[in-house]
Amino acid sequence: MELEYRSGNQALLWKQSLAPVYLFFGEEDRLKQEAVDALTKHIVTPDFADFDMDVLDGGNTTADAILASAGQVAFGSEKRLVVVRGMEQWRDRNRQTEVERLAEGLSRLGAATCLVLVAAAEEDEGRRKTAVSTKLDNAVKRLGVLVTCPALKGEGLSHWVVARVQEQGKKIEPLAAHMLIDTVGNEMMILEHEITKLICYVGERNTILAKDVGIVSASSPEDVVFALIDAIAKRDTDKALQLLLEVHRYDPKPQAVAGKLLALLSRQYRLLWQAKQLASRRIQPRDVRNLPEDVRAELPSEGTIMQVSFKAGEIFAMAREYTFAELASILERLLLCDLANKGNVLEDAGAFGSDPEGNLKLLVLLLTGATEKRVLPQQTA
Repeated sequence: MELEYRSGNQALLWKQSLAPVYLFFGEEDRLKQEAVDALTKHIVTPDFADFDMDVLDGGNTTADAILASAGQVAFGSEKRLVVVRGMEQWRDRNRQTEVERLAEGLSRLGAATCLVLVAAAEEDEGRRKTAVSTKLDNAVKRLGVLVTCPALKGEGLSHWVVARVQEQGKKIEPLAAHMLIDTVGNEMMILEHEITKLICYVGERNTILAKDVGIVSASSPEDVVFALIDAIAKRDTDKALQLLLEVHRYDPKPQAVAGKLLALLSRQYRLLWQAKQLASRRIQPRDVRNLPEDVRAELPSEGTIMQVSFKAGEIFAMAREYTFAELASILERLLLCDLANKGNVLEDAGAFGSDPEGNLKLLVLLLTGATEKRVLPQQTA
């Protein structure tokens, strides 16, 4: 059986009958947590949770260990609940033997057990055709429920914010709900955290207003700077120029802004260079945290992609939009801009001059491809 889970429809998980196995996947991890919490409340008697519920880490457990835990008998609850998080790690080719053993073992689950498998969202989640693997997915569909948890967007997400606030005994203006989403983004876990902050902020007052969101959830200067770096790397000229203005409002000293921005941009493009090098050696984003020693030795001692392995998927995807020649040219432009800001305007510095603020605007235009102006001659790979 296949099911699409949406917030508030927990009863659909056991509408016909409680399944022996569930596999949750999809873009929204907050919905997975909500569904698992609902199953836990429905299955496990609170006083016997220590005996009748087991939570395993899929990253360091085996199929045999999962099946052994699921094979135990409940002590004081109707069924025993076994939750395995981290099933996204079982998508790796090296885990396929374990995946097959687990898929084969599902048919032997007893009637007194409910096994819940949870795969966290990865960078390519929206494009995936399988939850973990074809064999495991089919086994779950045949014996239990394969549950997708799609990301909420637009009005659906706004309605969720309103409902979440109401659950806490408060109301939120529609404008405030939209403003909250625009400010912090679409991730439900982050939105939930901001809702908690807003409820604490308004205190005894019954309604959250737009001005409350502006005070509590406004972006910090660091948020704006990192959003600017991201916009430049993605070649979004309009957004980058808008964010550059915001950065200058937080810090009116152009020289200070330029120094920080150039350092972060240099770090970002060096990360993209590392990602392209690793990809050329057929190394996948999921392998970044455990690179072979010989590969590690080739990476820089500081600013290595291993330090941001949790963002490897995003960095690899962004790196595919650049050639090595483009990255080399960009790094040289950053150097020329930095030298010009410090008063060292070279003959081949193009239009970079002695005005740091003007140099940053020009740099944004050049790096996002908004102008055909060439600061450097065309590089070759």
